[in-house]
Amino acid sequence: MPRDTTGPSQVVCRYFANGFCTQGDRCTFLHVRNSPPDLVCRYYQRGSCQYGSACRYDHIRPKQGDGANVTNGTVPSSKPSTLLPKPVKLPKPGLNTDAAEFIPSWKRSSPGTSYAVAAGAIESEGASLPLCPYFEMGECNNDPCQFVHGLVCDMCSRACIHPYDEKQQKQHFAECLQQHEMAMEQAFAEAKSVDKCCGICMENIMEKALRFGILEGCRHCFCLDCIREWRRNQTFETDVVRSCPECRQHSNFVIPSTLWVEDEDEKRILCEVYRNNMAQKQCKYYKEGVSAEGCPFGNKCFYKHQLPDGSIDPGEEPHARKKPFLADFIFNSSRTDEDDALDEVTAAALDNEFYLRDFFMRLHLERS
Repeated sequence: MPRDTTGPSQVVCRYFANGFCTQGDRCTFLHVRNSPPDLVCRYYQRGSCQYGSACRYDHIRPKQGDGANVTNGTVPSSKPSTLLPKPVKLPKPGLNTDAAEFIPSWKRSSPGTSYAVAAGAIESEGASLPLCPYFEMGECNNDPCQFVHGLVCDMCSRACIHPYDEKQQKQHFAECLQQHEMAMEQAFAEAKSVDKCCGICMENIMEKALRFGILEGCRHCFCLDCIREWRRNQTFETDVVRSCPECRQHSNFVIPSTLWVEDEDEKRILCEVYRNNMAQKQCKYYKEGVSAEGCPFGNKCFYKHQLPDGSIDPGEEPHARKKPFLADFIFNSSRTDEDDALDEVTAAALDNEFYLRDFFMRLHLERS
């Protein structure tokens, strides 16, 4: 679609003039092809360029006499002046009653002697003004605007960099870099999960839009439905069904996840984040007060056992699982409270997999 150059913006896009505007037709500034490129770094001229030698613009400081010539609109003549100096008029002897009060030099504030000092005074005044939220979204029509129009960030392509606040620039750059590294770690985790198949049903888990059932005690891969069905089996002993179907390594719980985690350090962080997030939710057996039988998981439950008065019930050891008899399978096929509680834990984790975001945050902090 051709650009609309009849809009209210009459400012030439400096990124397009330099040949790398990422907004294309959505840019709110003018794209003029015959405008000369401006390759001078404005931050370096203010004395606060954080890219240093890696900056894509030229680091050139203005000369001492350039500012005065541009302001006055005159060009210095290259020919020497032939006019004779005017004679100096000496003051008449006597006292001048209209003279200004004498102030010692050590009491007077000296003006800025360099461009960096003068630019710093301008930056300190503009740093107190907030950024324009409308300009950040590309919809500011106020001319002049009472807020500061931010500079476009090269990483997030948003006009959210304060041109006069160096602290905000560093903070935003660090936040953008952190988000970029977390997105890369998540992309690597997705790439490692593509070819993983369940060890029970042999199906590709991501192709079937299934979720991984990560065991805390081993590195074997299973889909969540298969490993839950295995751990719900009433035929074998508790120690058997709570172990891995392949290596028989015991695991106390299963973590539902959309991504596969195999590394020991990563799995340790995932287990901690998962349990911390589950501990913030109230156990269903304590929502309406303590039930008669209590929580089947006891003090091993991941959920919060908060009493009506606000205190936390320490709980007891989980109830021993009764060994099933043949009559239980013939006359009683109902599910146990432990199965219902396991379904609640899994359903809550599937609906709110916000712990994966916390997982990548913790992983990034420990690796940095």
